[in-house]
Amino acid sequence: MFSIIIKAKSVTASFRVPESHTFQQTLPLPPITTLTGIVGAAVGLSFSEAMAFRVENEFRFGVTGRHLGQFRDLWKYNKVKNCYKPDGSDRQDVLLREFLVDFSMEFIVAAPDKSAVAKLRLAFLRPQYALSAGNSDDIIKIIDVSKPSRLQELPCTDFENTVLPGDSTAVYEPLLDLEQTSITETIRAPQVYLLPTAFAFDGDVRRVIRREPFTFVGSAISLNKPILAVNVAGAHVALI
Repeated sequence: MFSIIIKAKSVTASFRVPESHTFQQTLPLPPITTLTGIVGAAVGLSFSEAMAFRVENEFRFGVTGRHLGQFRDLWKYNKVKNCYKPDGSDRQDVLLREFLVDFSMEFIVAAPDKSAVAKLRLAFLRPQYALSAGNSDDIIKIIDVSKPSRLQELPCTDFENTVLPGDSTAVYEPLLDLEQTSITETIRAPQVYLLPTAFAFDGDVRRVIRREPFTFVGSAISLNKPILAVNVAGAHVALI
């Protein structure tokens, strides 16, 4: 298995929980579908093509990241034409969307074929489309793209600010010492989300055909049993 590591940042980011509508909660880190979309944008693919590209090359991802703040933005938008109004005017509504501020991340793209990650590295150095952290306005700036290297996975138990496969909420212990933790530091317990990982596409319409659980780890934890992970800038990251 070979991999590259991409270091990136954005002023704002928003990774909407798929089923949220009028209140659009954000995930603390990009899910596997967002990472697939970022890869596809770098190569110049549509989302359906990017999903097929990921499967074809057996890409796996890993991510670690942080944000320095968070806010909610109130949006007013026009819905479909209201046929019950004589003038056919639009029906208006509002929604709240969460955003992360000063977001930074490092994510791994791994594959069995070294040439596949080497070509992907060139794509990230000169992306075909603008890369975004959720919304089209949340433009990502690429800070660094590593050269392809052989991936070494080792058993690890300690994780922080990353995403783990499966549900780990019942098999961990917190590592924070509350007496030594600053009152300005936000403490985030692990959260599990059942997220889409595969779709059936019919033109512009897509239908979820598979969902998998993922644990989003915030504050430092220790798992009761080790899982395979890699070291990224001193952080343990599992592949998803």
